[in-house]
Amino acid sequence: MKKTLMLILILISVVANAGENAPWVDMMNCPVCKNVSSEDGLMENMTWEHHLTATGLMTVSTVKPAFQSKFVRAKAGMKKMIDKFMSGEEMDLCEYCTSVTSLLKKGVTSEIITTHGADVMLISSTDKDMIEKIHAHGQKTIDFLNPVHTGHEH
Repeated sequence: MKKTLMLILILISVVANAGENAPWVDMMNCPVCKNVSSEDGLMENMTWEHHLTATGLMTVSTVKPAFQSKFVRAKAGMKKMIDKFMSGEEMDLCEYCTSVTSLLKKGVTSEIITTHGADVMLISSTDKDMIEKIHAHGQKTIDFLNPVHTGHEH
């Protein structure tokens, strides 16, 4: 249950479909991610940052106060879909959701810190090979989001 909540918070994104191939994060077609894009105005009023750490990855999601209720509703929808997926229901998840779910299934440590202005997610491991996998996932996400953040101030 705790890992499910962690996965929900890491999936928040401001990303639109990019490129001819399936995008790393697919806010319109992924049954988990589209919970965010279906909340009117939410994607435009939140940020989603990723930072590699010595032992893994830190993700910071911020939402403007006026959109908190939509954020809460989106997280509930994501949780519902993740619970179905984790219980074995087949779903066509985006690459990001597939990757992070795989990490969680392999036993990485995940924790969340919720503040008044942000949700901070930490994914880490003490195993060198797992840290490399977390870093690869994080770097791919950073690279995917980079065009979105160009000229965008946090």
